[in-house]
Amino acid sequence: MMKTFKIGGVHPNDNKISRNCAIEVLPLPQTVFISMAQHLGAPAKPIVAVGDQVKAGQVIAEPGGFISAYVHSSVSGTVKSVAPRKDLSGNLMTHVEIAVEGDEWAEGIDLSDTLVTEIPTDKAETLKKIQMCGVVGLGGATFPAHVKLNPAPGCKAECLILNGAECEPFLTSDNRIMIEKSKEIVIGAAIMKMVLGGCPAVIGIEENKPEAISAMSKAVAELGYEGISVMKLKKKYPQGGEKQLINAVMKREVKSGGLPISVGAVVQNVATSLAVYEAVQKNKPLVTNTMTITGDCLPVEKQHNYLFRIGMPLSYIAEYAGGIPEGAAKIVSGGPMMGKAISNLDACTVKGSSSLLYLSEAFTKRKEASACIRCGKCADACPMGLEPFLLNKLAKNAMMDELEARSIQDCISCGCCQFTCPANIPLLDTINIAKGQVMGIMRARAAAAKAAAEAAKAAPQK
Repeated sequence: MMKTFKIGGVHPNDNKISRNCAIEVLPLPQTVFISMAQHLGAPAKPIVAVGDQVKAGQVIAEPGGFISAYVHSSVSGTVKSVAPRKDLSGNLMTHVEIAVEGDEWAEGIDLSDTLVTEIPTDKAETLKKIQMCGVVGLGGATFPAHVKLNPAPGCKAECLILNGAECEPFLTSDNRIMIEKSKEIVIGAAIMKMVLGGCPAVIGIEENKPEAISAMSKAVAELGYEGISVMKLKKKYPQGGEKQLINAVMKREVKSGGLPISVGAVVQNVATSLAVYEAVQKNKPLVTNTMTITGDCLPVEKQHNYLFRIGMPLSYIAEYAGGIPEGAAKIVSGGPMMGKAISNLDACTVKGSSSLLYLSEAFTKRKEASACIRCGKCADACPMGLEPFLLNKLAKNAMMDELEARSIQDCISCGCCQFTCPANIPLLDTINIAKGQVMGIMRARAAAAKAAAEAAKAAPQK
C-alpha cells in the first residue's frame, strides 16, 4: 500500500500537461533585476554600487540577519542601479539592476557536466559552503538551507526527507530535474545526510511521476550510497506539505507550533538537493532554477520547463515562450492551489520561482457564494485537522482570542477547504487575512514579553 498522510487532503486533477517537456536553457536578457528579498527572513544587504563590474556567481549582497541569505549576480555586466522596484505582489523591494555584458563567471565555479561523487567529510566546511552559495529551500518557503541543516543543540535529525511530491497541479519542474538530474540530486542528499550526522534519507515521490521514480531509484542504486531510498507516495494534495510529508514517511505528527526537527525530521526539496550538489561539489551559487510555463489555455507545443537565472523579467520569459495566450484570464506564480496571482509582469524571477501559469476564465471564475450548509466537508479535507467553517465564522466576527485558541496559526493555506466547499464560500481568503492578524498579535505579545524580561534583568537589584 502506498504511503500518504493520515488527515484530510483532496484529489484535484493533476493537469501535468508539461511533464514530457525537457528542460530548455533560457537565453540571457539585456538586463536583470535581482531582489534582495528572495528568501525567508531579513532582506540581504547590497555590497555593490552603481558602476561596479560583476561576474556571474559573484556575491552582490550579504545576509541581513541570522535568518537571511547571500545573494549573487546571475550574470556578468555593469551595475546600473540599486533601488526599490515592485516585486510579484506589487511591493517595493530593493533590487540590483545589472546590464548584461557577455557571460563571464567568477573564478572557481565549475560549469562542466562532470559528476563529482566523492562526499566531503567536514560538516562545518560543507555548511559554510552551502551558506556562502546562498542556498535556500526551493519547495516554496525559501528558508536558508544552512540553518535547517544545522539543528539546535539537543535536537537530532533521525530522517532527511527529500520532497519530490510536486503535488500542486500543473507544475512539472521538479519532475523534470528528477528525470534529468537524478544523480546530482542523490549526491546532494548524501551531502546533507553527512551534515546531519548520517541519518537515513528518503526521497518521497508521488505515484503520478513514474519516470522520476524510475530515474531516482536507478541513481540511488548506481551511486551506492548507504541509507538513501526512494518512497512511492499516493497522489494526494497537499502531499508535499512539510508536516504531511513527515506523516506519510515517518508516521509522526508535528505538534501545533512545533518544528519538524521536534520529531527528528529535516525536509528539503529535490531542487534544494540539486542546489546543494552544485554549491558543494561545483562551487556554484544558487543563481539558476527550473520553472514551468503551462496552463489550461496554453497549447501543448507552447508549454515548457525552463532553466532560468534569477532576476530575469517575467515579461521577457513570457515573450520568449510565445507570448501571453489570448484565453488567459489570470497569470499565477506557482500552482493553482497555493500560487499567487501576478499583479506585475515586469517583476523578476527569484530563487524560488516555479512557474508562469496561465489560467482561463472557465478555470478561475468563482461561483457565487451561498450560505454554509454545515456539511463539514471543509473540516474533513483540512490536512491540519482544523475546522475552517468555524474559523471563517470567528474571523468575520473578529474574535481573535478564539481564533488563536482554535489554532488558526496552524493553517498552511493549502486551499483544500475552499476546493471542497459546495457553497463556494471563500474560506481561504477570509482565514488567511485573520491568520495574519492573529500571528501579528502573537508576535507583538512575544516581543513585549521579551522586552519586559530584558528590562527586569537590567533593573538594579534592591
